[in-house]
Amino acid sequence: MELLFESLHHALEDTWLMLPILYVVYLFLDSLQRKTDSNDSFFWNLQKYGPLFGAALGLIPQCGFSVIAAMPYVSRNITLGTMIAVFLATSDEAVPILISEPAMLPSLGLLLVLKFVLAAACGWLIDHVVVRNQKIISFNDIEEEDEEDEFREDEQIETDLEEQNAPSCSCCYPQYPVWLSALLRTAKIYLFVFIVTVVMEMITHSIGEENLAAFLQTSEAYQPLFASLFGFIPNCAATVVLCQLYAGGALTFGSLLAGLMTNAGLGLVALVQYDPNRKQLWKVLLLMLVPSLICGYIVQMIELAL
Repeated sequence: MELLFESLHHALEDTWLMLPILYVVYLFLDSLQRKTDSNDSFFWNLQKYGPLFGAALGLIPQCGFSVIAAMPYVSRNITLGTMIAVFLATSDEAVPILISEPAMLPSLGLLLVLKFVLAAACGWLIDHVVVRNQKIISFNDIEEEDEEDEFREDEQIETDLEEQNAPSCSCCYPQYPVWLSALLRTAKIYLFVFIVTVVMEMITHSIGEENLAAFLQTSEAYQPLFASLFGFIPNCAATVVLCQLYAGGALTFGSLLAGLMTNAGLGLVALVQYDPNRKQLWKVLLLMLVPSLICGYIVQMIELAL
């Protein structure tokens, strides 16, 4: 019982700041979606410059931004490259942890510059090379269903999405006023994030941070690989362990970079829950893992050569 209360406390501590941010973001998105052609240029700019904005947003040390990026992608308001840019740039607890160590400040500056440049570049390549001609939808593209048809058509919508990857939104409330739609979306996402955070806190506490650290303390040749896989753990404990090992000299800078590039917090969990296209999740994981490994090993080779 003590573990449950402690996990609830830590989960609330980690996630409560998401509430106002989520609500403001959803207010903004819902307002834009309900306007007509006057905002076409905004959505066009999202397609063209989205990865750049996404990389900048991801640098802000708040774990909720990965969720904020995942949900507009599910409703097809941003491109895949923009969401991946946010995921790759997200650093969660790395910024406050490394700031607290004066000797780590040069490393932090280099880390943030690299993550921004790499995240923006990877996002641009994804949108212009890997997955081209993506369509960002607006409010007018979302058809409002009658209540009596909702349950009958729900299964067909999910099937069509998987087969055609057609734009639709399973998490919007176009039938309600903007303020209420944004509130409902915020409450829905926050409740899910809070529950998952509690579960992950309990699992992490049961395993122990010492055991998690032992997993990473291997030969330098495998460190970037293990750090990249370790980074997928959707909990701030992963970031804490990576930073502590690096500060203690047990982890190379390349491995730290690789681990923090895959550490997208709960953004991936939100995709699992709300994106009906399950195949898309594996694509996202691959598009995060490959650049993280490549960049991690290149930086480590340069680091060891100096």
